[in-house]
Amino acid sequence: DKGNIYRPDVLDAMEKTVDGLSEELRALSIDIHDHPELRFEEKHAHDVLTSFMSAHGFSVTPHFHLDTAWSATYTHGSGGRTIGINSEMDALPGVGHACGHNLIAIAGVAVACAIKDAMEKFDIAGKVHVLGTPAEEGGGGKHILLNAGAYEGMDAVLMCHPAPGPIASVSLSSSLANQAVWVDYKGHTAHAALSPWEGQNALDAAFMAYTSVSVLRQQLKPTVRVHGVFSGQDWTANIIPDNARMS
Repeated sequence: DKGNIYRPDVLDAMEKTVDGLSEELRALSIDIHDHPELRFEEKHAHDVLTSFMSAHGFSVTPHFHLDTAWSATYTHGSGGRTIGINSEMDALPGVGHACGHNLIAIAGVAVACAIKDAMEKFDIAGKVHVLGTPAEEGGGGKHILLNAGAYEGMDAVLMCHPAPGPIASVSLSSSLANQAVWVDYKGHTAHAALSPWEGQNALDAAFMAYTSVSVLRQQLKPTVRVHGVFSGQDWTANIIPDNARMS
């Protein structure tokens, strides 16, 4: 209805669809949470999510442009808008789904099912297109899919992210951008016990820079975050390292 954008009846129907799927969605979320997979390795999440979408009447394309990406579409009538939805899947190294991508995954498929049911019930023409987007944590999965044309034809793309706050609340806020910096330090190796004075310790240089940045944090604005780690090649405790990378 072009003259009535706000449709409480449609929203009510969508809420009822999600409520009706509550137990199934919870089981799906726990399953993905219990099988954390790093970027580009989301094989289990790929399989259980595509099975869920297929079972709920969507046309599913597995391994969509990427091995662990997938596409699920539903079209009702002719014409109308195309609504895209992202479902993230990957976990973090060492801490599993601390960023809640299992919740993002089920939120995406839940909304898709709700839109589908509303389109059928109220005879609303359009298309809903869900993308299973791998590698959000540092792999640029959406960027790869965008360049491959996966988002073509969509009028809007939706996604939600879990965050602290009251249950059943919605927060509309900004998020931080990310800029990665790698600094390589080069020195000269030496045996740390026999002739340490002949070495130039690259790790010491990296450590001093890291410490300086840590001290600087007190003066950084609340909108700024700085995180860093060290890495190197052929490090061992009794050899002065001739290389170090600060990321």
